[in-house]
Amino acid sequence: MLYVRKTFVYEYPIEEADVVLLGIPWDFSETGLPTRYGPLFIREALRNIVGYDPETQKNPFEKYKFCDLGDIEVVPGNWKFTEERIMDTIKVIFEANPKVFPIFLGGDHLVTLGILNSLRDVHKKITVVDFDAHMDMMEEFLGEKYSHFTWARHASKNFEMRQIGVRSFTKEERGISKRFGIKNGLENIKSPVYLTIDLDVLQTTDVGTPEPGGMSFEEVTKLLRQVCKHKLIGMDIVESAATKINSESAVIAANFIKKILSFHAK
Repeated sequence: MLYVRKTFVYEYPIEEADVVLLGIPWDFSETGLPTRYGPLFIREALRNIVGYDPETQKNPFEKYKFCDLGDIEVVPGNWKFTEERIMDTIKVIFEANPKVFPIFLGGDHLVTLGILNSLRDVHKKITVVDFDAHMDMMEEFLGEKYSHFTWARHASKNFEMRQIGVRSFTKEERGISKRFGIKNGLENIKSPVYLTIDLDVLQTTDVGTPEPGGMSFEEVTKLLRQVCKHKLIGMDIVESAATKINSESAVIAANFIKKILSFHAK
């Protein structure tokens, strides 16, 4: 018998998996704390949390077949090449298993743009539900068009956007948000949903760019239950600035994953 420890008790080949986990440790547009270690410590938190969820009376880690593919090897400082690697990797994942549910671990929030651009080849229409303290709708930041402060502006050109928990933005971003018709609720969603959670939506400092006055874990979880009533096609959790085992943001991220998979389970 092999006595080994992996992210999940037993992992399946991608072709057989229900859920695939993929880390994207890109943080070269980060302006605050480094977030490249998020995937590492969220995985460690996933190993340590109790699988059973009392609210739903389900254990998603027993119900689903998991495959942890590891991390994408990002190209330091080069978003164009890194995005190509993200898109190529996601293409291979869905060629191998079109029905798999992907969970991506960031990294800064720019990685979501690469993921969404990949999913355009898989789904014709997508509504992006974005839990975030920031609008991330700047046209550029310090002369750079692609940043964790600009990703949502790019995404809103091709996807319907819903932003939840926003409490920090510029006057310019507010105007852009109105022009693109960004909504702040979960009503009347008709397209499949892609969920992105920037952990700075919470009241925590263990993230790339923290903001005071954030939501509680319970408040976010209540809304996630509503999100999971829709056809959820994938998700990411980004901006964990974890640097050690049991860092707050990593533990919260792992529990969000458990909750979402519990709500998602049929």
